[in-house]
Amino acid sequence: MKQILGRVSKKIALDNNIPEHSNKPIVLYDNDKRHCKKHMDEFPSKESFYYVMTNLDYIISNPDEVFYVKAKDTLEYYKFFDELGITIRVKVEPGRELKMKTLFPVKQTKLENKRKNKYYNKYVVGIE
Repeated sequence: MKQILGRVSKKIALDNNIPEHSNKPIVLYDNDKRHCKKHMDEFPSKESFYYVMTNLDYIISNPDEVFYVKAKDTLEYYKFFDELGITIRVKVEPGRELKMKTLFPVKQTKLENKRKNKYYNKYVVGIE
């Protein structure tokens, strides 16, 4: 079974030089949902993990920042809830849909480093 989380916005697709993926649905399959659970222990609590899992559509539609990592063909969606930072990784590949593959918590410093290095890292394109 799959859960539709949202769509790649036109702005994100254009900003990240992947216009062919504009408006494609982002979905989460059960096997990837099971993979996400492997990261549960990295969250401050089980409650915070389940909070994020039930709000994936909100994170996809309201990210703080999005980066496309060309070397991995992955869109990285970042969202911060107070001290809890989340990244959602979405595989970018040909087809009618893009698949969310994993998520895990991140610190604000990780995002700051990504911002700083984006100009020097040929594999990272775009910023929301």
